[in-house]
Amino acid sequence: MGRRGPKPAPNHLKVVRGDQESRLNREEPIPSDIASPIAPPLLSAGGHEVWDRLAPDLIDKKMLTTWDVDTFAVFCEAVSTYHDCRSLMGREYTALGAAGGIIKSPYWQIMRDCSAIMAQYSSRFGMTPGDRASLKAGIDDDSAPKGGAERILG
Repeated sequence: MGRRGPKPAPNHLKVVRGDQESRLNREEPIPSDIASPIAPPLLSAGGHEVWDRLAPDLIDKKMLTTWDVDTFAVFCEAVSTYHDCRSLMGREYTALGAAGGIIKSPYWQIMRDCSAIMAQYSSRFGMTPGDRASLKAGIDDDSAPKGGAERILG
């Protein structure tokens, strides 16, 4: 079986990365920007704190749309749960198991699970240094005529 290449990037990431216009998918569905993304009502208090800290900037850069709300909510909950577990674990990296032996703290495993979710989901929003390394953030100048991919994507 052959090696699979990288996941296809959405058009807006291709434009920000500076890809050639010929590499754009001209039939890619684009979420409308009629409504700004809002946090889901069932998001925990900690999840809301993460949302409130990160979502405005992602929305401003069009990296978070109404279609992405649930995926971003999973990320926010993972970050919140990670911090909750870190606080609960304190300096106790071990715990007493049911059989009376010393075991790894259950909080440690939850933190590892959350960190895996955080890493996977944050990359979907270009939130890690490695993800940003290939992106180019253009300066928004409404007076300049838009050409190429900018013309296509608005």
